[in-house]
Amino acid sequence: MQPNPAVSIIIVTWNNEKDILPCLKSLKNQDYTDINIIVVDNASSDNTVKVIRENFENIEVLQQDKNLFLTGANNIGIEYAINHHKADYVVVLNPDTYAADNLISELLNSFSDDDVGAAGPMVKFWKNKNEGLINSAGIYFDGFMQAYDIGYMQKDEGQYNQRKEVFGVTGACIMYKTQMLNEIGLYDNRIKMYLDEVELFIRAKKMGWKVIFNPNTVIGHNYMQSTNKNSSFNRQKQVSKAWLIIALKHYPFKSKLAMIQKYIKSNYL
Repeated sequence: MQPNPAVSIIIVTWNNEKDILPCLKSLKNQDYTDINIIVVDNASSDNTVKVIRENFENIEVLQQDKNLFLTGANNIGIEYAINHHKADYVVVLNPDTYAADNLISELLNSFSDDDVGAAGPMVKFWKNKNEGLINSAGIYFDGFMQAYDIGYMQKDEGQYNQRKEVFGVTGACIMYKTQMLNEIGLYDNRIKMYLDEVELFIRAKKMGWKVIFNPNTVIGHNYMQSTNKNSSFNRQKQVSKAWLIIALKHYPFKSKLAMIQKYIKSNYL
């Protein structure tokens, strides 16, 4: 890894006026300084953008005129970071998070091998009833229709203290090497949210890239805070659609048929 690589942090917001300040303040306290922060706002109807601009002068806000959801907005932010800031690494980060001071520097340490394309931290619940419990220590994927957070709801007793290769890491916080994204592409915009990172990591694995879980840094995550604000968003429908897209793109013929049948039975057509 070259010395002092340029890192862009992309945060997608949608009515996050109550969440965004702690997140941004934690990023301003990072012990790695060669970073820029890009907020992609999905047409918030509250004071999210105003709060950011009143408190931070040098954070770029890309305001959208409609809600592009997580994947569409993340893609805009990533493309902007690569084209305008020549970012060597990009971090996608949820707005309802709080980052340890060593988040960026320690995630960069995960890229000691040339074939590492992504890395993520230990994620713990924050500001909710599960405070301090593990939210994610990486993602497990069975190759068909199970993908879940390793260590979910467990007490941290050091059982995940080793840095290791995993299938993937949770979309709440992922550092990507832009070289990998240039090779495999960005998020699939058809998957608005949920499993978007799973589909991307399937492509990454096919191309020989590795993903590292790094427990030497932590983020706190006020889990589901952003999506819970949108009562009209049918989570299960989006998850079912995402699995169907994943199957049609990546699975063998018989598995494709099984997933199509499952989707038809779900009545989400």
